[in-house]
Amino acid sequence: MKRYCIIGISFFILFSCTDAVKQPDSSDKSESKTDSFFPVTSFIKGQILVLDSLPVTPLQVTTVKGKSDSAWIKKNDLRPLLLPFQTPVISETNLTAYFKETRFNDQTLNAVTFTYDPIKPIPDSITLRHWDVYVNPETGNVTKVYLVKKIKENNQDLTLQLSWQTNKQAKISTILNKPDGTLELLKEVVFIWDYANMNLPK
Repeated sequence: MKRYCIIGISFFILFSCTDAVKQPDSSDKSESKTDSFFPVTSFIKGQILVLDSLPVTPLQVTTVKGKSDSAWIKKNDLRPLLLPFQTPVISETNLTAYFKETRFNDQTLNAVTFTYDPIKPIPDSITLRHWDVYVNPETGNVTKVYLVKKIKENNQDLTLQLSWQTNKQAKISTILNKPDGTLELLKEVVFIWDYANMNLPK
C-alpha cells in the first residue's frame, strides 16, 4: 500500500512537470496558472511511512553554536519534531488563495523547482511563509522539499526551516529573528537514514 502511494505521488509530479521536461531551458522561470499545488504534507507523511518500513536506525546530529553531537535514535523520535511542519496542511487546493507557484528549470541542479510565495497578506493562523519542491525532470520524482515557517515562542520571533531530502535525510533549523533585523542560528538538527549518502553539518 505504501509503495502504491509513493508511485501515485510520482505520477502526479510527472504529469505536472510535462512542460518543464519537454522544454529544459535553464533560464526558464515562469509563474504557473495552476490552481492545484503539490501535496507536500502527504508527501512528508509518506516519507515517514517509508522510513518506518526500513531496517535502519537513524543518526541524529545536533549542532548548537558550532558544536555538534551525534546519537542513534528511535524512528519515532523524529515524529514530534516534524509536527510543526504538518500545519497548515499543504494539499492540492487549500492554500491557492494565499500563495502563487513559480516554476524554475535549473539544469545545473538537474531539477525543476516549484517555488511558493505569498500573493497577499496571510492570516495570523498561517505560520507558513515559503516552500519549494524540487523535481527530477527525467524521472518526475520529488528529490527534496524545503519549508519555512515563522512562529513566536517564549516572546521570541523564530524562523523554522525544514529541508527534506527524499529517502535520505531531514534537517531542521531554528533561527532567531533579532529586533535589530539580524539572524542567529540557534540550533540545527539533522536526521540521517541513508548512510551511503551522508551529508553531515560542517
